[in-house]
Amino acid sequence: RSIEVMAGVLRRSAGIRDFRKILASHPGAFFLNVTNIHLMTHYLREEVGMTKEDIGKAIQTFPTLLEQDASRVKDVAEFLSALDVDEDALPSILRSFPATLLLDIEKDMIPVITFLRGIGVRNIGRFVTRLPPVLGYSVEDDLKPKWDFLKEVCQFDYFEVVRFPAYFSYPLERVIRMRYEYLRDCKQIPIQLARVDDVLRYGDRDFATEIALDNDNGEAFAKFVGKRCCVMHPTIRRRKQRKRKRL
Repeated sequence: RSIEVMAGVLRRSAGIRDFRKILASHPGAFFLNVTNIHLMTHYLREEVGMTKEDIGKAIQTFPTLLEQDASRVKDVAEFLSALDVDEDALPSILRSFPATLLLDIEKDMIPVITFLRGIGVRNIGRFVTRLPPVLGYSVEDDLKPKWDFLKEVCQFDYFEVVRFPAYFSYPLERVIRMRYEYLRDCKQIPIQLARVDDVLRYGDRDFATEIALDNDNGEAFAKFVGKRCCVMHPTIRRRKQRKRKRL
């Protein structure tokens, strides 16, 4: 009986017809509090402006959302609005990044906001609108190390990160450090004036040909990456050494 009731709520509130994805990743979903889910979906639809399709996609992408208390969903959405996150963009942000609604305001969001303000970001709402997942990043493990590295290699660090917030979304060792060091050490290209988005937004092959100006279809950069990865990860190096011995 409870399964039928929950299925009815999800059909009416979120337009969900196919429950296979939800059941595969979250088999207990149909035994949760039906009233809470109704309140949550109603708030997202009537107050946030999400469509039934938006809510359905968010739930199917992140079924754990069904466990979140409706009052906490409201608190997070109102907090985002208070930051001046673009109201017109908020429905698409929550549809694409539903895990945002499970973040803890005090433990997750406020430390990030404090960090961003500390490096000079004035318009937090605009920054978050352009990079919504940033609110869930670890300050100590993610944001601060990337910021410290950027200050070393970029003359206009603040302006670059405000212009290209997605900088914080790239892996530090595998992408950011690797590319800057290739430009500096292998290509002798002045990196202080390089635009951050030019260095990062391309795939490896396009970065090598368009930014590093290699004419080998990215082979030199691929070798550089391979060597550096072995240095950074000794287990990979030992595995390759064992393979060569067998050959």
